[in-house]
Amino acid sequence: MNPDREPVPHTKEDHVTNKIFGRRQVLRGAVLTGAGLAGLPLLGAAPARADTADYTTRAAFDALDLGFNGGDGLKNETNESFGQLGWGESYILQAYLLMYEAHGDTHYLDKAADHIDSVLANRDHLRGVTDWKDRSLPGWRLGHPYSCGELFLTDASGDRILRLRSPRAYSTLIQVTVGEGTAPGTFKLYAKHPLPSFNKPGDPCEETHDNLSMDPSSPDYVIRRLWDEFSVSDVGLTAKDLRPQPGPGPNPAPLAATMAAPYFHSSVHTGQITYPIAKYARLVARSPQLRRSRTLRARAADYYEAASTALHIHDDEIRTTSTAGALYGYHKGDPVNLDGSDLPHNYSTSMARGWLELAMAGRDPHPRVRAEALVRNFRDDIRRLPDGTGSWTYYWTGGDCYRGWTRESGISENMPAIGAGTRGEDISHGHIEVTMAVTAHQAGVLFSTPDLRMLANTLTRKVFKTQDGRPVTSTWVDGSGVTTGYRQIVAGWLGLAPFAEDRTAMIGTVHQMIRDTKPAPGPVTIYAAAWLNWAVRTSR
Repeated sequence: MNPDREPVPHTKEDHVTNKIFGRRQVLRGAVLTGAGLAGLPLLGAAPARADTADYTTRAAFDALDLGFNGGDGLKNETNESFGQLGWGESYILQAYLLMYEAHGDTHYLDKAADHIDSVLANRDHLRGVTDWKDRSLPGWRLGHPYSCGELFLTDASGDRILRLRSPRAYSTLIQVTVGEGTAPGTFKLYAKHPLPSFNKPGDPCEETHDNLSMDPSSPDYVIRRLWDEFSVSDVGLTAKDLRPQPGPGPNPAPLAATMAAPYFHSSVHTGQITYPIAKYARLVARSPQLRRSRTLRARAADYYEAASTALHIHDDEIRTTSTAGALYGYHKGDPVNLDGSDLPHNYSTSMARGWLELAMAGRDPHPRVRAEALVRNFRDDIRRLPDGTGSWTYYWTGGDCYRGWTRESGISENMPAIGAGTRGEDISHGHIEVTMAVTAHQAGVLFSTPDLRMLANTLTRKVFKTQDGRPVTSTWVDGSGVTTGYRQIVAGWLGLAPFAEDRTAMIGTVHQMIRDTKPAPGPVTIYAAAWLNWAVRTSR
């Protein structure tokens, strides 16, 4: 996996375990394994022991829940660093709602509401914080390690004259030095990313640009030089001239500093967080018994509005296709590594789940229209194979990221050129797409029963593997690769249990994988146990 293309931990176990261990230990893990952490999940495993616990039981779920921050999960965190809401708390919220569906006990709705209220209280506009565009929005801003590194250079009087960016993951570690150039009247830039995984033997992740000029007419104009010399294998510096009237002028003042991580809003994080909030609203709206409660009706209405408002933050990022599909993308110039391009399937399907839940919860036709376009784009990108399984890629096959781009295309400011991203989808990101397909089927939007049987077959015939006599998974949804790293998050595929050829065998295989990881309390293990509870009780 190219870490510049996907600047975040690769598995959901990684995403969430990072939050469990805390920022200091996360950084240590990043230094040891690198930005992508692909195939090296940091599972929250207890010391070795024979695990005979029954994770399909309410008691096992409750023990995991209460064992993680006393049942408070990550509800009081922000999403700013490492996306602790998007890749952590959102799984706990989903787990409570699954447990309600499995057991019918409103205790789990009450727990979900307690957590949701805290998550909503941490929206930007209520905290009085802003994103890189100085907007204070009804959502959750995101920064390190997902945003580009950014550093502003000033002249001798302190005025900003140049903005540097790097699309590298964990870019706040990047060290930048500005000094005099070798040639008189010029300046030099040196940048190094210290993350060991980026520094191969004999090929350090660093770059030097000497004899730079601030004169746009010079062949050594810093903007032009960095653009032409950009390499995705190095730090990947680009620059923007901030002067009102660029021309021959003073060079940037000497500086030694590390880059900052601008705050922005990510559609996949918004989708992750809002999905269970919208689902709560739907559960109440569709239940005559729950609707009898004035408190629950009012709460559900508030949650519907909050989820809808957050999802609408990304309306201007929607891209439509020639086949009536839709997907999300970043604007050119956004402080991310894929600015200007479309985004992976998990971004749009994450958002689609929220729109689908709102469509089932209310009477406004807009959520269904939006959801249908997003669902269509993913559904049409699945290759249906003769053996009754399916396969799909990480990126939409009709998009910029799948094809790659060159400097001449002008697609991106922060990533001038990048190769084709044709790799398949992995099992971890795939669970988002699978849960979307299940939700779409429930909403009566495009995904048919045969479609879900195909996905169920994909899990049982392709994804399930054995290694040393123990159940594990493939790395990719096409069945290639073998890994122990997805044994917990694969539980997120259990929404397919009602459509499996052998429901009991599917659940049993996932259950054994969970046991084999010797799960410690944490968002993914809580989520996995909830799916097991749901699958054995509601998928008959």
